[in-house]
Amino acid sequence: MKRDLRIDLFRGLSLWWIYINHIPESYLNRFTPKNFGFSDAAEILVFLSGLASGCVYGELLRRSGFAVASSRMLRRSFEIYIAQILTVVLLLAEVSYIAAWQPGMFDHANLAILLQQPAETLLQVALLRYAPVNLDPLLLMVILHFALILIVPLTISAWPLALTGSVALYVLAHLFDWYIPAYPRGQLYFNPLNWQLLFVIGIWWGANRGDWQLAILNSRALAVLAAGYVLFSFVITLGWQIHAIEDYVPGWVSRLIYPVDKTNLDILRLLHFAALALLCWRLLPSNANILKARALWPLIRCGEYSLAIYCASVLLSFAAHALLSIGWNSLASQTLLTFVGLGLMSALAIWLAAIDRGAFPDLRPL
Repeated sequence: MKRDLRIDLFRGLSLWWIYINHIPESYLNRFTPKNFGFSDAAEILVFLSGLASGCVYGELLRRSGFAVASSRMLRRSFEIYIAQILTVVLLLAEVSYIAAWQPGMFDHANLAILLQQPAETLLQVALLRYAPVNLDPLLLMVILHFALILIVPLTISAWPLALTGSVALYVLAHLFDWYIPAYPRGQLYFNPLNWQLLFVIGIWWGANRGDWQLAILNSRALAVLAAGYVLFSFVITLGWQIHAIEDYVPGWVSRLIYPVDKTNLDILRLLHFAALALLCWRLLPSNANILKARALWPLIRCGEYSLAIYCASVLLSFAAHALLSIGWNSLASQTLLTFVGLGLMSALAIWLAAIDRGAFPDLRPL
């Protein structure tokens, strides 16, 4: 199956944006999508993970049957699960080294509980109920990928039932405040019972092919609605930073839309991402020449090896945060550390592609 480089490109972009957002001191995080609309890089990563899974495992299920497809899905799920645990261990080692001169970093990394109750906390890591700082998206991915073995066959055989069930779970989770408890308290930052809807929509779109997709993408009415909603979201979020703009927002609009909840994937975030995805897929066809540009190779390679690159970004972003926290914090240092991290992520992705080229020709789900 031919790779759709748009998936790798936007996945790579989302990983770069997430890395930048995870450095709170950096001025560059003011220019990431979270500042210009309701949704951000997290929605991109979750949707494209579902889309890639639908493309790969949907085709594999049709061609080779349930046994082969399910074994591949489970293998990938365990790969992500092991990556989550290994990244927790590596982050603990990194923070332990940094804490020699910055003891407060254990609290910053949400690792203090691991030192206080190591056995219980490690058990909760294995049970997917605890994640240190910046590992919440990967924890969500582990949970969603273990559900692939149920979602993909249902999407292939009865996609209306799969979508209806996913929407119903999303609505009920909002109405009755359903969530998965986190350790030691609260709930998982990305509630899988809500975020599963975006993942399932991605699987549905990737696993099925038909003229109806072209009809949706080519609909002028939908494009106008999407552009209007993106503009509305831009104005609202700009008002969060420029209060003179916020003063022009009617009170009834504010009461209607706030809060725009990320943990439970607020409907406004979901619609904003859907609008952006429609416009991007409409304006950038899969055969666009720009996708072959050499300048985009680092982004595309990062998207292709998204699991390894995300884990690396967690370690790199925390290291950058620690360096900036000790006082070495200026526009120059923020810029340097940000671009050094992006460069290391890109170098790792290009190196992985060099040693792995041709070994796994299919489109890699996260």
